[in-house]
Amino acid sequence: MSERNGSTGCLSRTYFKNAHIIDGTGRAAYQGGLLVEGEKIKAVGTLHPEPMGPDVTVIDLAGNTLMPGMILSHVHLSYNHVRDLPDLDLKQPAEVSTIAAVCNARTMLDCGYTSGLSAGALHMVDIHIRNAINAGKIPGPRLLAAGRDLCQTGGMLDWNPSWLRLGMEGLGVFVDDPWAVRKAVRQMVKDGADMIKMYITGEGLLLECQQTELTCTQEEIDAMVEEAHRRNRLCSVHARSSESCQMAARAKVDLIDHATFIDDETLDMIAEAGSFVAPGLDYIVSTLAYAKAGGFRWLGSYENFLDKTHYQEELDAAIINIGKAHERGIKLLIGSDFGFEWCPHGTYGRELTHLVKLVGYKPMDALVAATKLGSEAMRMQDKIGTLEAGKYADLLVVDGNPLADISILEDRNRITHIMKGGEFFRQPTEKTATRNRNATPASSVPSWATW
Repeated sequence: MSERNGSTGCLSRTYFKNAHIIDGTGRAAYQGGLLVEGEKIKAVGTLHPEPMGPDVTVIDLAGNTLMPGMILSHVHLSYNHVRDLPDLDLKQPAEVSTIAAVCNARTMLDCGYTSGLSAGALHMVDIHIRNAINAGKIPGPRLLAAGRDLCQTGGMLDWNPSWLRLGMEGLGVFVDDPWAVRKAVRQMVKDGADMIKMYITGEGLLLECQQTELTCTQEEIDAMVEEAHRRNRLCSVHARSSESCQMAARAKVDLIDHATFIDDETLDMIAEAGSFVAPGLDYIVSTLAYAKAGGFRWLGSYENFLDKTHYQEELDAAIINIGKAHERGIKLLIGSDFGFEWCPHGTYGRELTHLVKLVGYKPMDALVAATKLGSEAMRMQDKIGTLEAGKYADLLVVDGNPLADISILEDRNRITHIMKGGEFFRQPTEKTATRNRNATPASSVPSWATW
């Protein structure tokens, strides 16, 4: 909602001056200013004359970085400090998932992510969180919600023993033929989902359904895409193998999550299909680090963990394939499976660091993935993602230059200002600025569930 100046009746205006501007388009950074009027950007660049008047709040950035709010294109707001994959179903009642999602939506905004694409949620919590954010009841990012995930019997989400007869009423909807898929998509649309997510391969920690195991048919993927697109919804798949990603590309899925264990033929098919890809590197990196530090004791030694789960092989393949995908012009996005004990909410900036330090991205390319490309994946490129006149004033001020050190975006205390739609979520006072310089880095702050 746009604020008006009470004395003049005009839209309030904020002028950021002396800024190091990274506008998200990929063009070189430059020194300039940006004027916010109401909820949108009025002007950006070298502004002459400078905006003045009683209705203008002037903020001198003294050379600090001004950039677009970032976009997390793979997020599970309802995931709550999970210690093992089956915990997602067995230990997450709707009440706890809702509290977690409210806290995690605020955390996203607090880390500079003003928009996000859901990758699925327990109990369809993200749909209601989106509604509460849009109604101004809770703070959080602009969100496209996915609701519950689709999966086939015996697929990734079907991890509870059959003899328990539990089903998966919290996280998954089981669909075992094209018409079951169509019905599930229609139900998701009825319930308010912006996008539909289907799991079509497994995961390393699931020894009975691993990364390269295909769990659905082409006809089922085609049915999901056709039904979602008929209702103008986005659709995504969890797919790690070549075969699964080729099927997704044939169906023209909007977004492929992971696409790590793939080959050159698959990369070419994804490029031709125009699908976006969210590799989710941090989940793999963090899982390996957690195992090396003694996690996943049920798998025994670290060597046995590597042999059983294939995560090191997947990381090696992912690093190569992300580089190749980038060279082919495939639009790669920022996001990962945050919400696990070893990959908690609030550590989102690690994904950008991995792209630069492991894959070899230029920092500017990583920032474009986190801004402009994310807006395109959300089909909101005319509204967000870059600092341009007429777009929403979703922006950040960073104490430092992420082009010189991308890892500063891992520390939320280095983000001094956060604005969404022309309204400040964070704006420092002199006292908070002093405190922030001595604060604990965000990456070491525990998740809400441990407080």
